[in-house]
Amino acid sequence: MMPRLHPRPESEVEYLHGILESIARIEAKGYELLKELGATEVEEVFTAGGGAKNQVWIKIRERVLGLPVHRALQTEAAYGAALLALKGVGLQN
Repeated sequence: MMPRLHPRPESEVEYLHGILESIARIEAKGYELLKELGATEVEEVFTAGGGAKNQVWIKIRERVLGLPVHRALQTEAAYGAALLALKGVGLQN
């Protein structure tokens, strides 16, 4: 999808809120697509990265996803990828 950034509200707060709401809707569509493709239905979300520190962002995601969103114990964005690399997941022989 092409982004729809106009008309832009005068308020920077409203603009940011709209962007965050849209990102959460895209996330919800992603989980729905995974379910349609046979993945186990998501029951809760653990979040990492900079957004994990933002309670407003977490609340938006909880509302849009209809799921509990928890801050992961380890919030560094690359932590999960590092764990997979440590286990050798995805390595081809």
